[in-house]
Amino acid sequence: MIIPSALAAGVTPSLIDGSVPGCDFREGIINAGSCIPGFIAHTIKFVFAFSAGLAIIMITLAGYEIVIGSLPGGSSESGKNRLTWAIIGFIMSAASFFIMDFIISAISG
Repeated sequence: MIIPSALAAGVTPSLIDGSVPGCDFREGIINAGSCIPGFIAHTIKFVFAFSAGLAIIMITLAGYEIVIGSLPGGSSESGKNRLTWAIIGFIMSAASFFIMDFIISAISG
């Protein structure tokens, strides 16, 4: 049996660098015994990337809403509220990403 060099070097799976020893989810190389924490990390990374993209879209929409609301006869309050909550959501998503990365790194070794 050939041991991957990352596994032999003692590399732990992480959400940030994307290295899962012995597993490649994009190519379909999966070892069920050792890939479960890596699969969870891969799924969490996808979910957080999706939420960050959604936050960027909401920030952009809030900017348009503020600009349109500043025209005569408009109100930009809803745009400011949307911007506030989009930034709060983005910060919470980033913080939870780093917390989950720490937990997965601690669990896997």
